[in-house]
Amino acid sequence: MYEILMLIALIFSLKDLLVASDKGAPFLTVVEIIAGILLGYLPVFIARRFKIELPQQLFLFFVVFLFGSIYLGTLRHFYSLPLWDKMLHLVSSSLEVCLGLVLFGFLVSPEVQSHISRSFVVLYAFCFSVFCGILWEFYEFTCDSFGMNLQRYLIHGQPKVGRDALMDTMGDLIADVVGALVFCLYLYFKFRKQPDSLQNFFFKKRLHN
Repeated sequence: MYEILMLIALIFSLKDLLVASDKGAPFLTVVEIIAGILLGYLPVFIARRFKIELPQQLFLFFVVFLFGSIYLGTLRHFYSLPLWDKMLHLVSSSLEVCLGLVLFGFLVSPEVQSHISRSFVVLYAFCFSVFCGILWEFYEFTCDSFGMNLQRYLIHGQPKVGRDALMDTMGDLIADVVGALVFCLYLYFKFRKQPDSLQNFFFKKRLHN
């Protein structure tokens, strides 16, 4: 579904690019759509290339985030809606929790995994997700140092001051913490009832091609 919508958007954007007198904005839109299509296909390519099965939760959050940020957010201008960006931070924080669990399964041997408390694993995944959110704010701050406005500190070219200047960054971080906390609480109770369900977040070798 995501790929179909992105292909339709690409066709219309190419049409706009051909008829536009100013090629700048339509060209950037086309580039962003192509990047979105490639990013959407990336997990599938990795799975086929290395003959593994991707964790369903990781892939689901990944596609939902791409759909919300690129197709709805940028192409359909949903970023103009109040709190749309914060909602995407809730999704991305859950995605990062899944990524943290994937890395845990990849880096920690099965023998060690069996002796580690599931509560500790959930705490680790929560901290990993929040850390990723902080790194993202570092990235936005760095980009803004080169004249961009990712942290929305400019209004009509004028910088915000005082508490207003902090609202976007702090709101993003709070959304990251809330999203990670809610998903980790769900995982805490899930792992208590089904400790082996942690394996669902790990890469698995395909049994057949």
